[in-house]
Amino acid sequence: MIRLGARALNKPLLIVGLDRKPAGLAFLLCVIIGANGSKTAAAALFFILYTVGRRLTRRDPNIFQVLNQVRKQRALYDPIKREWFRLFIVRGGG
Repeated sequence: MIRLGARALNKPLLIVGLDRKPAGLAFLLCVIIGANGSKTAAAALFFILYTVGRRLTRRDPNIFQVLNQVRKQRALYDPIKREWFRLFIVRGGG
């Protein structure tokens, strides 16, 4: 049984096929670059960011939410910060 309401509620909000937060970020970044520099560079950057975001969204619609959750979590294992273990052998005896 397919519940269309549940699927519609859990669907991410997309702007022209791209998640709304990365789409807004790409747009704002290109507006800033276009205001301070070349308009063609801003248009090319927007096209590149849009294409990459659209491709990622097609593969997994929730990829940006997953990446945001991963970014917020701290690393549980960090090989640089590990403490060296010491092995103590205690001989039994009286």
